[in-house]
Amino acid sequence: MRIPSFHRFGKFMQVAAFFVCGMVVGSAVYSALSNLVVENVIQENYQLKDQLETMRTELQLAQQIRKENVLHNIKIIFQQGKEENKLDILTETELKKKVRGDLDIFLGRSIYVINSDAVIARRLLGSKIYDDIQSKDYEVNIKTILVVDGVLQVWAEAKVHLRK
Repeated sequence: MRIPSFHRFGKFMQVAAFFVCGMVVGSAVYSALSNLVVENVIQENYQLKDQLETMRTELQLAQQIRKENVLHNIKIIFQQGKEENKLDILTETELKKKVRGDLDIFLGRSIYVINSDAVIARRLLGSKIYDDIQSKDYEVNIKTILVVDGVLQVWAEAKVHLRK
């Protein structure tokens, strides 16, 4: 029996080897990309599980708070006086965030015991100066504090504070 010469199949073997190498490299790239996608999905799954657990605890706390007579929200209203004391929306929003941060200690507290704490808060925050808001300092005076339906409503007045 005769064996054909190998040099006749040289070109075919090169093409076949190139094709097989391409398949190996292509499968490696595909595997790497699919592993990256699966890893991202797994990380997102862990993040969503964490968020779900956080939301469940917040829901349980909200249901507990709803059953009791406690403060669950703070609403701050700035009274606008004269033209020179008008606040723009950015300043007002930043002041509300800072005042709300100072009043967050009342959240979750019973509305029946808040009266004694409100006197302390009024003294502490009665004439508080908030620095560097829109490159100015503001003096915030709390005028009225009212609790209605679990919402602490605060009426305040803000004036630009001039440094001495």
